Amino acid sequence: MTKTRATQAEREEHVRAWEASGVSSRAYAARAGINPNTLVSWRWQRRGRGEAKKASPAPGLAFIELAQPGRPGEAGRTIELQVADVTVRVPDGFDPETLRRVLAVVGARS
Repeated sequence: MTKTRATQAEREEHVRAWEASGVSSRAYAARAGINPNTLVSWRWQRRGRGEAKKASPAPGLAFIELAQPGRPGEAGRTIELQVADVTVRVPDGFDPETLRRVLAVVGARS
């Protein structure tokens, strides 16, 4: 099987699609049939050329911790994230990957 070298345009498209997808480099690369290290390298090269850096998943993000009586880590503690007209409430013990995907979707809306 002969490997073909991706064109600059193909690399750019893969990096853009990966960043917009909200999934890990491994997950995206597996779907796209490319090596995840190659994908990360393409993004690194793109940034080195001064091209657009990965957009923040949620521009204008404001972090507000809602303090409740009790010690940190106790049930009931919540962090509230306000992005434009959307409020995301994150309970203690949340799954970071799920939050990252939610913020990517919210950021794409704003």
